Amino acid sequence: MIYTYNGGDYEDAPRNTTAVIFHPSVTTIQKRAFSGCRSLVRVEIPDTVTRIGDYAFAGCTSLVRVTIPDTVTTIGHSAFEDCRSLVRVTIPDTVTEIGFNAFEGCISLVRVTIPDTVTMIGYSAFKGCESLVRVTIPGTVTHIGGCAFWGCVSLRFIRLPPNLEYIGEAAFDGCESLEALFLPLTVTHIGDYAFYDCASLRFCILPEPIDHLGEVVFGGCDRLLTTINYEFDDEDEEDATNNDEVNEWMMQRYANLPFHQACYSISITPQVIVHGIEHATEVDDQQMTALHILCLNPHVTEDAIRAYLQLAPEAADQQDSEGMTPFQYLCRNGTAFLEDRSFSSVMAWWY
Repeated sequence: MIYTYNGGDYEDAPRNTTAVIFHPSVTTIQKRAFSGCRSLVRVEIPDTVTRIGDYAFAGCTSLVRVTIPDTVTTIGHSAFEDCRSLVRVTIPDTVTEIGFNAFEGCISLVRVTIPDTVTMIGYSAFKGCESLVRVTIPGTVTHIGGCAFWGCVSLRFIRLPPNLEYIGEAAFDGCESLEALFLPLTVTHIGDYAFYDCASLRFCILPEPIDHLGEVVFGGCDRLLTTINYEFDDEDEEDATNNDEVNEWMMQRYANLPFHQACYSISITPQVIVHGIEHATEVDDQQMTALHILCLNPHVTEDAIRAYLQLAPEAADQQDSEGMTPFQYLCRNGTAFLEDRSFSSVMAWWY
């Protein structure tokens, strides 16, 4: 059924709607306008629309593609919740806030582009997006709400913004494919369970000082906490026997390995590499060199990698405790944070 939407208050499209025609006067897609239209496959929102209301397309389980014009400034709470077939979304650069639960349960969503006008990612905004592999959060975002990426089990790469201040409770809980986290020094609040059960996480340093550091932030991160005795009583969720010890270890982990810490920086430069290169083959508790860390750093540049390899080529073949070389990490993650041309250049030059 093709439905003509007029944008009236409390106007709900019939549940058997398969296509939509928007009246030229529509400026707002009202709350629940298309909620539960399970046969709706594609929607092209016209450039007269400035606001997508709460639950506007919630439960449109067949919706594969939606075009959001650059006139839209607000995406309401749960606007696309449980759009289980939605594969990719580009949020226009007129949007400043992604509402609570906006894309929760979009289990087919692989990639999302967030523009640099957004300052806040709301509570549970991408919760349960099981297929989401990659997210780049722009530098304008200062607040990531609680459960924002909870249960994004395929999320392997995330570039956190350099001005981030707040990471909410359980924000990345259950992101079991996430290997590395590069937290900016601007972070002042990390909520309880923020990175709980990130089972693949191998690398992270806590910024210091930090105003609020929640309970059991790294509970269940067994690959990360390989050299510290960390216990958690499942029967008493308030009892994390070594929580303070873990947090202290996370802050001081590289106190005696300044070159590793330098390669963790979001502003790593070739000059920093040159100054620390005498420590090029030193390893941490997981047998990772600073080059391993550099190849995991989402802010790395082609020039920084070249400088390291020119001055210490022997570091290229060093394996960590899991038998991985820096090159293997770069192959797995480099396409996400180096431009295609730079990545190809590094690959060709490396070998």
